[in-house]
Amino acid sequence: MSQPQTLTGALQQGREMIRSKKYAEAVELLQKLLETDPNEEDVLEMLGMAHFLSKQHGLARDTFERLTKANPMHLNGWVNLGAILNRLGEHKKAIDALRRAVQRDRRCAEGFYNMGIAQRALNLNTMAISAYKEAIKLKPELIEAHLNLGNIYADMKNMGLALQCFLNALKQDPNSAKAKASLEKAQLNQKAARKEASPFGRLVDVKELDKQLRATGPRTLDAAPRIEERELVQTVTKQIRHSAKELVPILEDSLHAQLHRLQRVVLQTEFHLSSAEHMDFFSQTIAELVRLKKIVSDGLGHIRDHLASRE
Repeated sequence: MSQPQTLTGALQQGREMIRSKKYAEAVELLQKLLETDPNEEDVLEMLGMAHFLSKQHGLARDTFERLTKANPMHLNGWVNLGAILNRLGEHKKAIDALRRAVQRDRRCAEGFYNMGIAQRALNLNTMAISAYKEAIKLKPELIEAHLNLGNIYADMKNMGLALQCFLNALKQDPNSAKAKASLEKAQLNQKAARKEASPFGRLVDVKELDKQLRATGPRTLDAAPRIEERELVQTVTKQIRHSAKELVPILEDSLHAQLHRLQRVVLQTEFHLSSAEHMDFFSQTIAELVRLKKIVSDGLGHIRDHLASRE
């Protein structure tokens, strides 16, 4: 029997052991194979999976690091290394590994999915949203990506988008118990939020209501102060209207697009720090947001100060 045939048979035997959950036996077999060729990629990949499935995450990490050193172009090696680093809580290292994976294959849905997990763990929610969306675009049937994206939106109190994500997960797999549970929980949270915001169906505290009516009822002003106040509001409104209008498209479109572009630049090239063009543009956008926000805040603060002085 030739060496390739021997290796093929041994790998098949290893796969069968793993399917039967005989992980210790599989590890022993695969380690013996590595004595002949320490850098045999198929053996290293299977050994890493055997360690991972037996919950030996540290050994799995070491094995996949060994694999990626033996072949820096090994896509699955980088993806699996990133996934295991996430399990170990080493999320920054996971992002580095997964960035290498998607650099080698921009259509690697699993790479983007695992990157979303790492970014979410680091509270990089905007980047995690982009990563999950990319994973879903490449592989719509990736149920966990839909669910994780929905969970981010739910944490952000955007129940409309969260519900849409959970519904999309159910479209892909109508029998998914996890998707059904997530959808039901989101619907209950949405109903609770609406009930809390609505005054209907609750007993009214008469004293509290009277207090609110006194605080929010019509104010009695003489003609001159009323004219002065009206002119103040008109002046402030003119000052902040243009800035407020400019804020909306920047926050809704431009800022998100720039963050996504920065992420793509970082992922696409090993020399992402050689050009500061995109970062400079992003810094200018942030500075513009700060400027516009100050104009709006100062204007509203002026009105608040005026009303406080009249109390």
